[in-house]
Amino acid sequence: ILGPRSDLVRGWFMLDSYLPTLSLTVLYLLLIRLGNRCMRSRPALSLRGVLTLYNLGITLLSAYMLAELILSSWEGGYNLQCQDLTSAGEADIRVARVLWWYYFSKLIEFLDTIFFVLRKKTSQITFLHVYHHASMFNIWWCVLNWIPCGQSFFGPTLNSFIHILMYSYYGLSVFPSMHKYLWWKKYLTQAQLVQFLLTISHTMSAVVRPCGFPLGCLLFQSSYMMTLVILFLNFYIQTYRKKPMKKAVEEAGKEVKNGFSKAYFSAANGVISKKAQ
Repeated sequence: ILGPRSDLVRGWFMLDSYLPTLSLTVLYLLLIRLGNRCMRSRPALSLRGVLTLYNLGITLLSAYMLAELILSSWEGGYNLQCQDLTSAGEADIRVARVLWWYYFSKLIEFLDTIFFVLRKKTSQITFLHVYHHASMFNIWWCVLNWIPCGQSFFGPTLNSFIHILMYSYYGLSVFPSMHKYLWWKKYLTQAQLVQFLLTISHTMSAVVRPCGFPLGCLLFQSSYMMTLVILFLNFYIQTYRKKPMKKAVEEAGKEVKNGFSKAYFSAANGVISKKAQ
């Protein structure tokens, strides 16, 4: 497949043919299915040491990509509103190199799901989780072959920052003693939603005031990001809105006194307890 700037990435590892990316994605999906079946009769693995190193590695890689994308786009004088594919010269090549690492990091992140399988955390392997992981790896193969620089730099810059926070959280969550300090999980989801909305805004700004960046790619990216907004918003509502309400109702139902719950007596006194809320 020859894109507008495919010349930048010719000969780069895994980019000349789509077959490796497609094959690894199919293998990923098979491993989820077969792995869950295989682990059904086996005890969950702890993997604490492996997970600590893994999360540290992804955090450091994300920090490198964030720093390099900021520095290379600054060096090339990138226009934040709209940046074409050809005007920045050597800086475009530097951006493309970082974006290759970003693409490859999506392959590494397949391990997120494999670790869930081995730890028997099947509730974490949702449609959103698998869709996000599988689609990003494939989409970024296309990005590298068509639009490996210019306007494409913005989303990975934001995502690398979010991943520094996210994988730091995951790394800390491996240790039970740290759980009391990890009250900020829902704010990570909020940050991800803000990231998607900012990326859509940045992408659409190049549609409103074009600079030569391919229109079809901009519209596809905006559409894809909207699917993530919808899925992540649904996850946020289900996790942080509905569940606390359901838990409060269940707890109120357990605390019954002479046919009335504690919430009833608290409300009668003009005070609503935290559990009733």
